[in-house]
Order: sequence, then structure tokens, then C-alpha cells
Amino acid sequence: MKRFILMITCLLICLALPAVAADAPQPRPADAPVLAHIHIYCNQLEPMIEFFVKGFDAQLVTRRKFGNDDGAVISMGAAPLYIQQSKVDAAKSGVVAYDHIGLNVGNIEVALKKAVAAPGAKLDRDIHAVGIAGTAKAAFVRGPEGIRVELVQPPPKK
Repeated sequence: MKRFILMITCLLICLALPAVAADAPQPRPADAPVLAHIHIYCNQLEPMIEFFVKGFDAQLVTRRKFGNDDGAVISMGAAPLYIQQSKVDAAKSGVVAYDHIGLNVGNIEVALKKAVAAPGAKLDRDIHAVGIAGTAKAAFVRGPEGIRVELVQPPPKK
């Protein structure tokens, strides 16, 4: 009888394992894009900084300019949050409150080719130099419903 119960228990466990494995995170390719940052717009910079710092224990890393607009970089863990004070009233204009999702990639040419081949994707801005020394590369892709994704190839490590 004990042997029968043990066999049934083992059978039930074996039947349940595929369902458990299906919910487990699957390994990602080594060259898969990695979340680099999220960039949002706001109408008033200071209340937005205070909201994240006080409400979510975020840290103000630095204040900076995004083009001519004032902004800040907030640390919330793995990927920074870029906050840009926009001169456009998002609520009145219908502009989404975020600008884009940034992904670090190892090879921007390969990643861009794959991204623009995705269903609903189109090139928004081709590869261009970015960063303080212009040693990083970036490109933008638009997706369904206007979502905007930035691909960033960081500068080579020295």
C-alpha cells in the first residue's frame, strides 16, 4: 500500500511539473536588450521629484537638461527614471506622460534591424551619436499605439 501511495504521489508531481515550469521565467539570450531607463514628461519638475523620492524612497541622482528642458535623474533600483519638465501641457495636448523606454543593446545595428522588423514597428529616428562625448549610439523605434523605444549602445569600455 505504501508503495502504491508513493507511486501515485510521484505521478502527480510529474504531471504538475510542466505547469510549474511553464510559469517559470525562461532564460533570455545573452545578447537580448536590457532595460536602461524610462523617460517621462511632467509639467512641474519639483512635485514629480518629491513624489518619487518621498513616496517610493527613490534617490535624486542629478539634475540635468534634456535639450532645453530642465530635468532630473532618479534612481529606483535597476534602471533610472528620467524626468523632463515639458513646456507642453500633457493633459491638454493628449501627449502621453512618458516619452520612451530605453534599452541597452550590445550591437545597435543588429538590434535596430530586428526591432523595425517587428509587427507594427517603424523607424522613428535612425542611429545617431549620444552622450557627453558622443561615444554612445542611439536610435528610436515606434510601435503599436505610438509606443516609443530607444535602443542605446553604450560607449566601448576602456
